[in-house]
Amino acid sequence: MDISELTTAFAQHDPDATEVLAGLRTKRRRRTHTRLLTGTALGGCVIIAVAVVLSPSSTSPPNSGTAPAQAQGCAAMSLDETLAAARSGGASVVIAHGALPGRQTQDSGGSVYDAMVLSSVRTLAGPAIASGSTVWVSGGRGPSGPVPGTDAGALWAPDGQLFGIVWPQQATGLSVGLTLRIAPVVNDQVILSTAGCWDATGLPSTPFHGQLAELPGSNSYARAAASGFHAVPLSTVEHLAAR
Repeated sequence: MDISELTTAFAQHDPDATEVLAGLRTKRRRRTHTRLLTGTALGGCVIIAVAVVLSPSSTSPPNSGTAPAQAQGCAAMSLDETLAAARSGGASVVIAHGALPGRQTQDSGGSVYDAMVLSSVRTLAGPAIASGSTVWVSGGRGPSGPVPGTDAGALWAPDGQLFGIVWPQQATGLSVGLTLRIAPVVNDQVILSTAGCWDATGLPSTPFHGQLAELPGSNSYARAAASGFHAVPLSTVEHLAAR
């Protein structure tokens, strides 16, 4: 019992000892009750805060045949793993030249695809792709512009040369048909970036700063440049594709 409180209570008037002790007990009970209420409220705040921190964040749906795309970038998946998944999934790994005939379509989810006609095709792995085949390339955009959380879109060399993975419709389930995941080939180097969700981790590479071609209106070059371009020797990529 606080001695100062007892002294103050006796100083106020000529007290009855029983009344003074009863009053002090009442004050003590009130303080204890207040502390319990405050502690409960803080405990509730802590529980709410923990629930917010531990609640799972929303994720973007995976791209067909690729690592899941995350907001502002791509999930980490090495090129070796990507090519292994392509081989086991029935896709074709190719070196080719691509040209745009100027046709577009949308899949059932609303993503916009541009047609690309392949020539001088060399199939490195998987079913052979014939020259003259039409594939569909994604710019990572819908009717109103870039889709948040997707990769930066499609890029290839100014002369049309490209490295890519051609996915059959039965593997992707997309209504557009054959789709191409694409990377530019410039001076015998494959240019890897978030355009196409390519990962150069663990590969011999040098920075790349040259010009590249993109789908009209896609702004893919600028979107990918934010994370940088990595030039990997074509021979290295061919070796990985042939495993």
